[in-house]
Amino acid sequence: MTGGLPPVVLLLPVSLLLALAWRAAAGTAAGDRIGRLPGQPAVDFPMYSGYVAVDEGPGGRALFYWLQEVPPEAQPAPLLLWLDGGPGCSAVGYGASQELGAFRIRPDGATLFLNDNRWNTGAHRCCCPYVAC
Repeated sequence: MTGGLPPVVLLLPVSLLLALAWRAAAGTAAGDRIGRLPGQPAVDFPMYSGYVAVDEGPGGRALFYWLQEVPPEAQPAPLLLWLDGGPGCSAVGYGASQELGAFRIRPDGATLFLNDNRWNTGAHRCCCPYVAC
């Protein structure tokens, strides 16, 4: 293969989006709803977190996701799939918590505050570390 990404890399985002859509349609996403994170301020948007199977065979693999929807007044909105991370680099620990996510971590390490530049004001943002567990 010359140039471009391997087919499996291109199929994973599509597979993840289809799996998330299926979970929502099947009503299983309700079990993934986050009521409140520790130290989180009050918010007007729902969040979901869980695992989506990408290989259901023996020793199957799953991808972790954290979805932060837009507030109700911003509906309807597109879905932004943020694939990041890798071995030794968490998409949740930095990208979602210090860059584009809804929250920032206070210096006390125990409480959160709303990120003024969060991306979930105009699009549902789904953070997915790009490593299957």
